Amino acid sequence: MKILPLALAISAASLSTIYSPVVLANTQSVNQLVQFDINASSLRQGLAEFTRVTGIQLFVNDALLNEQQNAPLKGQFTAAQGLTYLLNQSNLYAEWKSPQDVVLKAKAPQNQRSQTTSKPSTTAPLDNIEVVQVNGSRMQQGLTSVARQTSYFSAADITNAMAANANLAQVIGKLVPGVSPASQTMTNFGLTLRGRNLLVLIDGVPMSTNRNVSRDLFNLDPSLIYSIEIVRGGNAIYGSGASGGVMYITTKTAKQSSTQTRAELSTSLTEISSDAATYKLGQSIADQRDKLSFAVDFDIASTGGYFDANGDRIAPEPSQGDLFDSTQFSLHGKVGYQFDKNAELFASVMWFDSSQDTEFASDPSVNSLPLHSVSAKPRKGLVLADQNSADNLMFNLHYVDNDLWSQQFSGQLYYRDYETRFYPFDGRPFASWNHLGQVYLNAQVLGFRSAFSLPISNHTVIYGLDGNFESTKMPITAYDPEVFDNSNGLEFVKLEDKTFMPETDTNNIAAFAQYKYHTDWGLNVDAGARFEHIRVSFDDFTTLGQGNSVDGGSKSYDGTMLNASVNYSLTDNVKTYIAFDQGYELPDIGLLLRYASSDFDIASSELEPVTSDNFEIGFNYQSDNVSVNGALFNSTSDRGRVKSSGFGLDLRRDKERISGIELDVNYYLTDTLSMMALVSKINGDEKPEGTDRWREMNGFRIAPLKATFATQYQFDNINLQAQLNYVDGHDYRLNGNTGFGRHQTDSYTTLDLFASIELDQSVVNIGIENATNREYYPLYSQLLRSNANTSHIPAKSAMVKLTYRYNW
Repeated sequence: MKILPLALAISAASLSTIYSPVVLANTQSVNQLVQFDINASSLRQGLAEFTRVTGIQLFVNDALLNEQQNAPLKGQFTAAQGLTYLLNQSNLYAEWKSPQDVVLKAKAPQNQRSQTTSKPSTTAPLDNIEVVQVNGSRMQQGLTSVARQTSYFSAADITNAMAANANLAQVIGKLVPGVSPASQTMTNFGLTLRGRNLLVLIDGVPMSTNRNVSRDLFNLDPSLIYSIEIVRGGNAIYGSGASGGVMYITTKTAKQSSTQTRAELSTSLTEISSDAATYKLGQSIADQRDKLSFAVDFDIASTGGYFDANGDRIAPEPSQGDLFDSTQFSLHGKVGYQFDKNAELFASVMWFDSSQDTEFASDPSVNSLPLHSVSAKPRKGLVLADQNSADNLMFNLHYVDNDLWSQQFSGQLYYRDYETRFYPFDGRPFASWNHLGQVYLNAQVLGFRSAFSLPISNHTVIYGLDGNFESTKMPITAYDPEVFDNSNGLEFVKLEDKTFMPETDTNNIAAFAQYKYHTDWGLNVDAGARFEHIRVSFDDFTTLGQGNSVDGGSKSYDGTMLNASVNYSLTDNVKTYIAFDQGYELPDIGLLLRYASSDFDIASSELEPVTSDNFEIGFNYQSDNVSVNGALFNSTSDRGRVKSSGFGLDLRRDKERISGIELDVNYYLTDTLSMMALVSKINGDEKPEGTDRWREMNGFRIAPLKATFATQYQFDNINLQAQLNYVDGHDYRLNGNTGFGRHQTDSYTTLDLFASIELDQSVVNIGIENATNREYYPLYSQLLRSNANTSHIPAKSAMVKLTYRYNW
């Protein structure tokens, strides 16, 4: 009998998806002592807890877990010892396939039971196991089991990667196939997944708003992360906005007593001074007493200035904002109560605040020179009270019951209050602005998610109901133009706040159902549907620039999105799949409202949803020491995003077609030495409204070929890694003509170095970003977001970061 995987989560719902280990392993040694605090419960729940603590993947036939219980596991043990004790009351034994992969099998005669404590080996073949990640995300509570290319990062992976990166956007831009290279600013604008939008969820709460401001990845401190799971490819299973894929971030919870103190210091290696230094301090406390658990995290950081490879200060980004000369505060608290072995309730609050306070502005004089001929230049003397900022407050209530009416249930209620502010813009030359002003966005979101999972033999039916109710507005702070002009564009004196985009309510109700069928001979079938009802409304308002009086109104959207996949094991080592998914998202309604004419009608055809049909075929090859994952994909939509040119004077919807290939390879040369390679290439074309010719999409939508190569050496308590990041050059011009996102770009290669050392009670991480101090311009800077040299911003110099974590 072939072994089928079970993604052991708190919800115990399965996820049949191909796992793509895009980060080289950085988990604990199987011989290292681990602190366990696992109560007696259902075996599904106990094993899920084991994977959380150790990071080891478990694989088992679903049917073998029925009615099984785990023995309690409390104290310090190695992973092998802990798993032995955990299975003590069951009829299963553990067969180690590698230090990080374990197959659970039914106990045979007594002579086989000794395998439970056998030493982990990297030479034993995998028994036709489809590899999946194990976590407690919403995706494992019933929203998908469609075959997908999936990238998974553990907390240790994130800590390691952050040693040579400034933010999460940079991490996934380097380590996830199909994701565009990140800018070095405070935005994920242009950071697409397979050429489309990426939906970011933190503990199931969407970070997107209907007025897309592209700051979804800058809403939490990375130290809070327990895991990140990225499902690549457009689908509507998770709701509106996942036309390119889904990034699910799970925050830490209290499953064992721990107290950790963190300290971090980083600086440019071309300008070693207090101006270039970044400091960070953090404290975590977690404990579990009987049925009650709690975790509290606090972090504070001060980010210094950025300097280029020549030691010159980098100019601020005038369009989307940046992170230097800023302060970040993060507070996170989570409380859990376990009613019995099947039911548990979590309540959490998360607050993250990032605010900039810099004396530097961008020098507009560089705009008089030919494009790309000069770098953006900073100038000192900025007087601006409210600068780039983001303030994210979230409340979350999550209930899980593995035996509710003989079904598995997950229910969630959440609230989010979010505000973010941008750098002022001189819009006086443009009729649709006619002001010197600074926009900011404020959004309040109330939502719920629910999912039931009913397993019956080889069949599973998953169904549920979701709701998301959002109120968003975008005012503008108008500044005194005379003071601004007299100060040569450096001083901002506030006049008043005005309406830029009116308060807009977006209410969403969705019902979904998913059916899964798996066989013992390698075939898995998955199909489902999601029905969305969305209503958007706004009151009367007057536009900012031209003073047009616009009548309020409302519009409703209904859509049914389908998905289906077939997953088949060709051999014990090769798995293949083919999948179809439909993506769905609202157009950026605020983009139209803020430039509306006096006769604007919300029923306008430009406001139809963005729908996409996504086809994918992929495979996974797994042998003793090699893992290969690959996929070919194609995505089409009859009406793409709303596009604005001429500051709202020209709005259109284009037909789109996107295709591409992704490949990642992991090769374990020895028990301690491994290598990794990731490559992705995407092509995208659009057919503008009113034309019959296809043309290439711009560089902010379709990234050039991207590749990452890494090698890792891990011995005892030392982990060393070197990583090459390559971005190809490409000519995005149309017939040699430049435009927004349409420039010829040059290729660049960077080197990042990582090292971590585990001591008795502490861990030291050292990373060097751009270790060769390469002088280059990131893709975002070459594409010129402001369409001027003020966005031609050089990359940061070699940056060194030292992180120390002490576990009390």
